[in-house]
Amino acid sequence: MGSRAAADLVPDPNTNISFIPYRVNRTLEEAIAEYVPVYEWSWSETVFQSWESMLLILATFWCIFLARLVTHKLGLYGSPNRCYAVEFALIILPCILLVTVAVDYSYYVGLVMLLATLCFLPRSRFLERARSRQQFDLGNRPIALSVVRAVTHLLTAICILAVDFESFHRPFRKSRQFGARLMDVGIGLFVFTMGSVSRRTRHFSDLQRSVVYSALPLILLGLARTVAILVVGYGQDEHEYGQHLNAFFTLGFTKLLGSLVSILARRDLHLLPLGFGLLLLHQFGLSVLGISDYVMDDEVSRSNIFNANREGLVSLPGFVSLYLLSIYVNRWMVAISQLSYSEMVKKLQRLFFIALILWSLFGLSAYGIGISRVTCNFGYVMWMMAIGASTLLISFGAIDFVINSVMSWDPNETELDEQEHGLLSDEPGAKGRTKPIVPFTISQALNQNGLTFFLVANLLTGGVNIFLKPENRSGLESVVILLAYMFLATKLVHELLKRGIRLA
Repeated sequence: MGSRAAADLVPDPNTNISFIPYRVNRTLEEAIAEYVPVYEWSWSETVFQSWESMLLILATFWCIFLARLVTHKLGLYGSPNRCYAVEFALIILPCILLVTVAVDYSYYVGLVMLLATLCFLPRSRFLERARSRQQFDLGNRPIALSVVRAVTHLLTAICILAVDFESFHRPFRKSRQFGARLMDVGIGLFVFTMGSVSRRTRHFSDLQRSVVYSALPLILLGLARTVAILVVGYGQDEHEYGQHLNAFFTLGFTKLLGSLVSILARRDLHLLPLGFGLLLLHQFGLSVLGISDYVMDDEVSRSNIFNANREGLVSLPGFVSLYLLSIYVNRWMVAISQLSYSEMVKKLQRLFFIALILWSLFGLSAYGIGISRVTCNFGYVMWMMAIGASTLLISFGAIDFVINSVMSWDPNETELDEQEHGLLSDEPGAKGRTKPIVPFTISQALNQNGLTFFLVANLLTGGVNIFLKPENRSGLESVVILLAYMFLATKLVHELLKRGIRLA
C-alpha cells in the first residue's frame, strides 16, 4: 500500500506457470484450456514465508511488552514525552532494523527474546500473582486489541517506505500471485482489526453510521489517492488492486458491504456460518469457475473498468468474509468483560485451540489451493484469522494475564485502569485531556488517530520517493530516513493524543 515497489515487478520465482500441451485431437474444453495458464505454488516455501512474517510480528509484540516493563520500572507515570521516547527506541527502531540491515540476525534476535522471556516468567511468579487476583477486567475494548491494531499500523507504515530501499529484505515484498510474505499481511490485518472494533448491523441507523463515518471517508480517500497518482504521475503496480483501485477502496467497500451483509445475522453467533458460507462461495468461484486464473492472467487486457480493476473487485467477497469472522471473534472475546482466574484460563485455552485449528486450515490451504492475497482466497482468510487469533492470544496472555498481574501500572488510579482497558472508544476525545496517557502511549496514539497516521505515512512515502530517491541510498542512510519518517508520523499522532484531539 502506498509504494511503487510494493509488489514484485516479475512473477514470483516460486510460482510456476505451465500451459496444457498442444494436441491435434482435442476436445473443446482442452482447446479452451490451452490458452489458460495453470498456476502452481510451493507449499514449503509458503509455510516458510509465513514463518518469517510471523517471526517479525512476534518480535514487534515482544518489543511493545518490553517497553511496557521498562516504562513501569522507570516510573514514567506522568511523563508522556519520556514514555514516547522510550517506546520509540524499544519498538520502532528494532522493527526498522529487522526489515533492513539487521534482517540476517533476525533468528538470533528471536532466540534472545525467547531466552529472556523464559528467564522472566519463572522469576516473576506470574501464576501465583494471577491466582491471587480477584478478577481480570478486560473492558469493552481490551488493551490487547489496541496493541494488535498498533502493530498492524506500525509494520505497514514501516514497510510501505522501507520496500523502496535496496536494504529492504526482498522476500518480504508482496506476492504477485501466491505467497505468504510479510507485506501480504498488511491489508488482511487491517480488515481483521477493523472487524475487531466493529459490531454487526442491527438497525438502519447502524448502517447509516457505518457508511457515513467509516466507509464513505475511506472511499473518498481512495478516490483522492487515485486522482493524485494520475496527476503527479506516481507509479502504482496494477497487480495489487488494479489500475484505479487501492487499499483505501478495499477497506471502504469492505466496511460498506460487510455492514450490509451483517444485517442477515440475527445474533453474533450467526456471523460465523454467514462468514464461512460467503467465503466458501467465493472460493468456489475462484477454483471451479476459473475466476482465479482470470484475475492472475496477464494476457487478459484491461480494456474496461472491471478488467482494469479485477484484482480489487474480485477479492472483495473474501475480505467481507474476513470482516464478518473478525466481528464474531471480537464479540466472543468481550462477551464477558470481567473474568475470574479460572474463566480467564479457559478463555486463553479456547483461544489457543482456535488458533491451532486456524493454522491447520492454513497449512491445508497452502498445500491444496495456495495462499493468495490478490484474490483473498480461502487460504488467505484462514492465514489472517490464524495470525489474528495468535496475536490476540499473545496480547491477552502477556498483558492481561502476566504483566498486569506482575506489574500493575497503578491499581489506585481508576483513570489509568480505565484507560488501559478501554483505548478503542469510538467517542471523540475531548480537548484538554488531563489524565495520563501512559503506558502504551504510541499504541494509544495510533488507535485514536490511526487513519490520520496512515495518511501522513502515505504522504511522507510519496515525498521520500520523489525527492530523496530511496533506491540510491545506503543501508545507514535508509535507516536514518526511516527513523525520521516514523518519528514525524508517530509524533504527530502522539501530540494529538496529548491534547485529546481525535481527527480520524
